[in-house]
Amino acid sequence: MFSLLFFSKTLRNLLDIQYCNLSLQDDFQRPTPVYIQDGRFLAPNNTGAISLRKSQTLLVACTGTRRRVVLGNETTDHDVVEAQCLSNNTFKVDKWTGPFKDIKCNIQPYFTSEEVKGGCGRGNKLYGVGYKVKEVFYSLYEACFDPLLVRTVYVRHEILPSSIHFHKDKHRPQFTEGGLFHKVKMSKLYALSNQKARINDLLGPNEADKYITKKEFLSRGHLAARADFSLRASQVATFHYVNTAPQWQRGNAGDWAALEEGLKRRIHALGRPVTVYTGTHGVLSFGDGKELYLTTDANNNGIVPVPLYLYKLVYDPKTKKAVVFVTINSSFYNSTMTAQLTVCEDVCERREFSWLTWRDDGTTSFCCSYEDAEELNLPKLTVSGLFH
Repeated sequence: MFSLLFFSKTLRNLLDIQYCNLSLQDDFQRPTPVYIQDGRFLAPNNTGAISLRKSQTLLVACTGTRRRVVLGNETTDHDVVEAQCLSNNTFKVDKWTGPFKDIKCNIQPYFTSEEVKGGCGRGNKLYGVGYKVKEVFYSLYEACFDPLLVRTVYVRHEILPSSIHFHKDKHRPQFTEGGLFHKVKMSKLYALSNQKARINDLLGPNEADKYITKKEFLSRGHLAARADFSLRASQVATFHYVNTAPQWQRGNAGDWAALEEGLKRRIHALGRPVTVYTGTHGVLSFGDGKELYLTTDANNNGIVPVPLYLYKLVYDPKTKKAVVFVTINSSFYNSTMTAQLTVCEDVCERREFSWLTWRDDGTTSFCCSYEDAEELNLPKLTVSGLFH
């Protein structure tokens, strides 16, 4: 028995020596670099572990002006280095050897966007958002953008089974416009003073106080969720205004958050990645046809619309099955109005969707088959059945 335990312990030690094992919470310190492994963003496995074989290398990048790699306490002259696994959490960069957590950036890496040729229909433009490392652009998600209405039609990204494991960080980055919005200053449009002014202009003096409170306001609703990405640099890249839509806070923190969390658990259980299109449709009105926009253009036409619907189209490329989760972007519509706005039979009432529980947040959400959600102008896909 003693010899068996000794052999088992020795084997585990030998295996540890052959690998570098990294912890999401302990070994990735701020400012966190971009990590590229075999041409892809570094990601944990389905158990949350990040392991590299002995001698395996990573590209470690601090992208952007004045960004440099920091090794220990020394700031190098390089914005990209190659880090080689030695054992446990020890890595080698050129002549430097030390703990992986001691490889950082002097400033958080800068993400960028690049236009994708071909667009995405109806005069819209398609942009990839990600990081450029050694002249190669690595895209984290793609955004279909309507430059006339200044709105994002949808964002496409991949959710991995490992996405359930992510770097938890209380620090919230600032959103950036990234050069896509030109003279439209998005940060000013989301200010509560502007929200109130727009509603008062639409409905009359002091009417905004009925809708805008300390707990209810139009938030910068993430389309591709921050927590869908495991590592911090990828999470930071979700803070682009092209990845947002004006969403009432109660819904953002309620049904929308429940969907994001439940969907990640479902994909983790599925064990393979799925593609998610998160989009917007329509313009929110106050029941009398008065549509809400956050600003106007030079001709006094409304732009940056507050969407009536937000949706997540979940598509499994392996089986070609899909489902559409929809939320009505209002906490003040009555049941008669929401019934009229429910565009399909709610398939989430079936037991196959027991993994999703909507929250009691005052908003209305439901689920559609891909065919029944045609009214939402979804991206065109070949669909063979219902994903659940």
